[in-house]
Amino acid sequence: MSTSSDVLIIGAGIVGSSAAYFLARSGLSTTLVDRVHPAGGPTGKSSALLHAFYLMPELSRLALRGREILVGLPEIANGNSFVTQVGMMWVCGEDSSAAWTGAAERIRGQGGQIETLSPQEFTSAVPAFSDDRVALALWEPEFGYADAFGATNALANGARNEGATLLQNTSVKSLAVRNGKVTGVVLEDGTTLNAGNIIMAAGPWTRALLATAGLQLPLHVERHPMAVLDAGGKARSIMPFAWCDDINCNYARPDNDGVILAGSWAGGGTGLRHETAERPRSVTDPDHYMEGVEEAESVEILKTFTTRVPAMLDLGIRPGYAGLYDMSPDDLPIIGKMPGIEGLYISAGSSGHGFKTGPAVGEALAELLIRADESLLKPFSPERFGGAA
Repeated sequence: MSTSSDVLIIGAGIVGSSAAYFLARSGLSTTLVDRVHPAGGPTGKSSALLHAFYLMPELSRLALRGREILVGLPEIANGNSFVTQVGMMWVCGEDSSAAWTGAAERIRGQGGQIETLSPQEFTSAVPAFSDDRVALALWEPEFGYADAFGATNALANGARNEGATLLQNTSVKSLAVRNGKVTGVVLEDGTTLNAGNIIMAAGPWTRALLATAGLQLPLHVERHPMAVLDAGGKARSIMPFAWCDDINCNYARPDNDGVILAGSWAGGGTGLRHETAERPRSVTDPDHYMEGVEEAESVEILKTFTTRVPAMLDLGIRPGYAGLYDMSPDDLPIIGKMPGIEGLYISAGSSGHGFKTGPAVGEALAELLIRADESLLKPFSPERFGGAA
């Protein structure tokens, strides 16, 4: 195998596939490499919640643009839609209500639809949900969830249709560097793929790949279990929207009418991380971790809904699954030019924000590479952690 590209992208998750699409559409020769297939890693196991609510303006902008790209995918995917617009509902306690109210006002100014609801208005909207300790609810009617696998593959196939090369079942062993500049990558079979620029969107495998070039970032990997609850055809009547509870530290969404997906949420990124929330299990080897979820783990997740949505306690528990989050120290993504090596760009440490912002992050990386426009990505620069080497 021999190939040379303007840009080589490591990782065909939502970020890598999006970057490949926008780069190929711009006319740059682009190669997208993945160790398995598009959405074969953490992207494919994402709950794929969509929302614009963030306390950080730049994350809201990325999420708003991410939704626009996802909603527009039928134009490149033979009319197929990958977004289910059921809305997104949030609740918080008194300590967070002022900051959340301000963020909602700002998001409206950014063009997002978001409403603030009093506890009484929340109860009136969803009488089956308790307003216990709720000081404020936020409602985002435009949002909901997406088909992570379908959307990512639509972008990857769109990139291929624009002329990009997609290499599946292809593992990158190391970065190739000469005189302080990337020249390509070396594959596990010893083949070298040449490229003038590299975008590393490798998720949990980022740290090991950076080490092959003597680079490092303060990343760690966490295992996040997802409970799958059998709703017997009533998922949308029990959980009618995408949901996040800042008080009981959980989130959920329906998956059509059959099941409800539910998980634990510690507040990182949207607000301050809850000190009382248990940190998920760390993973040292992303190729070997417990992908299944024990029934006891699902029960623990389900118990967090006891006071808020009592009807969920009657649901059956199906086998759950666990995905991986690559985490940064401040729970914010690391995106931009990688210090120390010319031509190396990175998207890592998505910290649970990866899918909803991913399409826009890929687009922004393409803009950064083509036009050196880093305005949207500047707060996420790897340089905030000091020297990378």
